[in-house]
Amino acid sequence: MRSSSWSAGVVPVSSDSRVVDVLGEIAAQRIVPVLRSRGPADAIATARACARGGMRVIELTHSTADVESAVRVLVEQDDLIVGVGTVTDPDQVRASVALGARFIVSYAFDSQVVETAVELGVVVIPGAFTATEVANCRRAGASAVKLFPAHLVEPSYLGDLRAVMPGTEFMVTGGIPSTPEGIHPWLDAGALAVGLGSALGNAAADGADEVERRCRKALGIGQAGSKERPQWQTSS
Repeated sequence: MRSSSWSAGVVPVSSDSRVVDVLGEIAAQRIVPVLRSRGPADAIATARACARGGMRVIELTHSTADVESAVRVLVEQDDLIVGVGTVTDPDQVRASVALGARFIVSYAFDSQVVETAVELGVVVIPGAFTATEVANCRRAGASAVKLFPAHLVEPSYLGDLRAVMPGTEFMVTGGIPSTPEGIHPWLDAGALAVGLGSALGNAAADGADEVERRCRKALGIGQAGSKERPQWQTSS
């Protein structure tokens, strides 16, 4: 089993090893697939294509009908770290964690969602856009913050947020192209990871082989990104 630790003096918001380990996996992968699928069968096929492309950390979303069925299968049958996104209330948090979800993501900040996830000991990444919203996420105990929709701002905006709130980690999501020009500036600005959705496609519309190809390419781009910011370190 791999363990993870912070480097370069950056302090995690939680000492819970379950939180630290999952954040470490997200940081190591650098690219997180955000799957909005046509149904559970498509979600499962797409997630497995992502895994064949080298991505073990995968976010499924509540915009997929009956996403719970897909989470259950992927947790039980596949060696994946599954998160659930578009979570809007505490009941969805509890249900997702009961199925084996390892992290919770939302497009906005809801204090009850964050507090419930913290109580259950899982990574929680609420969405924020302004400095006030980021501060609210941080105050509530968020593991990291989802900067969304990222395509509306320049990567320098992330650098400004990190400058005034050191120690806050960000996953940037929303309209980011799966190209070096799209991904590298965000990693250079200090993003923990970049979330990619439509750029990776889904098995039903694009074919599993194409999703695998896109994931493998995006993963390579992410791994070639900036190494200058403090990085999570993993060891076996």
